[in-house]
Amino acid sequence: MIEFRNVSKSYGKDLVLDNLSFEIKEGQFAVLIGQSGCGKTTTLKSINRLIEPDSGHIFVGGKEISNTDPVKLRRSIGYVIQQIGLFPNMTIAQNIGVVPKRLKYEKEEILRITRELMDMVGLSYEEYGHKYPSELSGGQQQRIGVLRALAASPSIVLMDEPFGALDPMTRSILQEEIIRLHKKLNKTFVFVTHDMDEALKLADIIIFMDKGRILQMATPEEMLENPTSDLIRSFMGKRISDSTPVYLTVSDFMRPDPISVYKSRSIRECTAIMARRNIDSLLIKNDDDTYAGVITVNGIKKSGKTTGSIGELPISQNTISYVTEDASEAFDKLLNSDNDYVVALNEDDTIAGIVTKTSMVRAMADALWGGDGS
Repeated sequence: MIEFRNVSKSYGKDLVLDNLSFEIKEGQFAVLIGQSGCGKTTTLKSINRLIEPDSGHIFVGGKEISNTDPVKLRRSIGYVIQQIGLFPNMTIAQNIGVVPKRLKYEKEEILRITRELMDMVGLSYEEYGHKYPSELSGGQQQRIGVLRALAASPSIVLMDEPFGALDPMTRSILQEEIIRLHKKLNKTFVFVTHDMDEALKLADIIIFMDKGRILQMATPEEMLENPTSDLIRSFMGKRISDSTPVYLTVSDFMRPDPISVYKSRSIRECTAIMARRNIDSLLIKNDDDTYAGVITVNGIKKSGKTTGSIGELPISQNTISYVTEDASEAFDKLLNSDNDYVVALNEDDTIAGIVTKTSMVRAMADALWGGDGS
């Protein structure tokens, strides 16, 4: 889908890209990472011709982009930046519809696309569509920036440190949303960051750059297991002190204290909690605090009920593990189930946390290298 062949770029005497060659496959989530000045943003901007290389060839969808009109190329590639760049004099709906309008989509089609995209990130068209960017929080504005990049259904979306200016909580929520959107839409995402935690969380493939070259291109798991340079190890954390195997239990890598509610809570309250916290499921517990099951937004919709307690609805059962269970067993359960997470229980069957693939990778990195992975 995206291929660089011997691409070089200099600014005066400074060589920014040094004979760069790599390939990103269709549908991958690729993350470019490295120190400031390593060439990652220049690489990103070369894909949509915001920067022109001095030599070499770049191909998108098998076609060399130097032969494509740059304006036409940019309209076919989504682009999200940290500064967001929403038009302040346009409503949220108008901002999302900018590119489709320029591509001469019908008004009805633009409206349909706008509604669908806003629904995907929990911002209803009726409530937010006619507001202006200044009326939204930073996190909400960045969501709209992402939606605008997706509005014309591009096969490629470029993101240049889009969450760098956000607070940690908002950043984490938006990272989860980007993962979900990538999985749902199956686009090729190319994402620039200097944060290794973010790279590990988001990437299918990590491209680690230094001085305009690629030091390592690997999956998060491969890079965690075998970082190929001291610089990459420094991004990961401390070096392995010995070769002693690390024994991990579920409690070592679960996310503690997930959002949960009693069966007696009303359906309206639970729906409001999910909307406010931007989640699509809730853990349900009995009056004695033991785990009862999970309720999802879709489950509530299918029931057709809007009144009464959440415990009156059919409750599904997620895969469970106990906190003392071996990590590998819980990991197998997660991989072999259709659930997005495994519910971690204490020995008395009360809820201790949830286990996701992301929480597992982070905890294993900390166990192997120490530090916080920053």
